[in-house]
Formats: sequence, C-alpha cells, structure tokens
Amino acid sequence: MTVPLPIPARLLAGLLAAALLLNGGTARADGILWYNGDFDGRDALVNQTGAADGLVYDNFIVPTGSTFTITAVFSNNLMYDPTAASTAYWEIRSGVSAGDGGTLVASGDGADGVTATGRFEPVIPGVSNVYEYTNQVSVNVTLGAGTYWLAVAPDVSNQNSYISTTSGANAVGSPAGNDGDSFVSSTFFGANFTPTSDDSQEGPGTWDYSMGVIGTAAPTVPEPSSLLMGMVGLLASAGCLWSRRRALA
Repeated sequence: MTVPLPIPARLLAGLLAAALLLNGGTARADGILWYNGDFDGRDALVNQTGAADGLVYDNFIVPTGSTFTITAVFSNNLMYDPTAASTAYWEIRSGVSAGDGGTLVASGDGADGVTATGRFEPVIPGVSNVYEYTNQVSVNVTLGAGTYWLAVAPDVSNQNSYISTTSGANAVGSPAGNDGDSFVSSTFFGANFTPTSDDSQEGPGTWDYSMGVIGTAAPTVPEPSSLLMGMVGLLASAGCLWSRRRALA
C-alpha cells in the first residue's frame, strides 16, 4: 500500500526536483547550434593561413536567455588538395565592423577534421571539378547572449582553400545566411576587416559564407546562491501555510 506524503513533504520533494533541474539539468547530445547554409555555387573567397592568407568572418547570434557551450567550429571550403590541411585556425570575435576587428573572444589552432561534403564547383565544365570539404576543429568555448563573428581557416601554405558562399539553404539558427554581415582580413591581400560587399572583394550584394558551430544550448539560469535563497523562501512560505492549516483544523 502506498502511503501519501504529507502535503509539506510533497511540496518539498517538488521544490527539490525543480532546484536540481534548474541548477544542473540532464546531459544533452552535441548538435549544430548555428549553420549559415550550404554552398550556393555563386563564388568562394580565399580562406586559409600561410603566405596567401585570408580569414573570412561571418556572424551568428546566441539568443537572449541562452548560453552556448561550443565544442567544435567548422567551415566548408573548396580545396584543390584536402590532404594539405592537418590543422586549422579559428577565431570568435564580438563587435566587428568595417575596418575594426572588435574584441577577440576566443581563438586557437587544432587538428583539422577534413570530410567531403559531396558538393563541388566545375573548374572546366565536364572536365574537372574542385570539391568542397568541411574543416572542423574541436574547441571549448562558452558564450552568453549576443552577436559574434566566426572564422575557421585551414592551415595551408599554398593558395589552396576557398570558403563557399551560401544563400542559407539548410541553415540552422540565426542569421540564416541572408544578412551579408561578413568581413575579410588578409595581410597578403591588404584587407583589414573589409566588408565582403566591398568592390575589392565580392562587390555589392548580400554575401554569406558556409560555416557553423556545434555544441549545446541551455537557458540562462540564476546563480546557485540566488536559486538557493529562492528555494529557502518558498520552503519557509510552505511551512507557514502548513502551520496555519493545522491550527485551523
């Protein structure tokens, strides 16, 4: 026979369960938090380290009330020789604008997981193609709500890697490859966070690039101390209500 819990005990159990959920939660599998979209066949820009360097940055948004725990970043690049890339460099910035790199939030260089996407661009139609590959790097970055700019570039010494343009097909998150808020920085080409819509780059138009972030998203929760104080207040109120009920019985 199941014996019902007294009302205060049931309330206590519920409050404790809520506290555990808010202050810890259950483990979640990593997934794509933001992806700007697939290659649209329009163009590609140099995106690599090395002598003919070029970093292409595009923006993504962590929504208000959310926290992103990012475990990997990636970009999709047309590559003549994918075996040349064993590592890749990445940056995440905030506050980027024309001629201003804003604030470097996080950066690094790590093993480049190179995988074919199956997409390609004909170099000579019907004769030869240049194929697209995903260049993915493991990271450990936590971001609060806001707008950030990502760059992921294979480490190659020759002019070999070109990041694919996108118009947002199969995009995830925001923006969906449709706002043109992208920039190029290159010592070799003399670009200092130059908008990709500049005449020295792609030219006028909405230009976005195929890249993304992987990880988990969680609601922003109160600090543990605030949460604990709130629970204490609720328990105290529950105790007063129970005492009053017993007195009136």
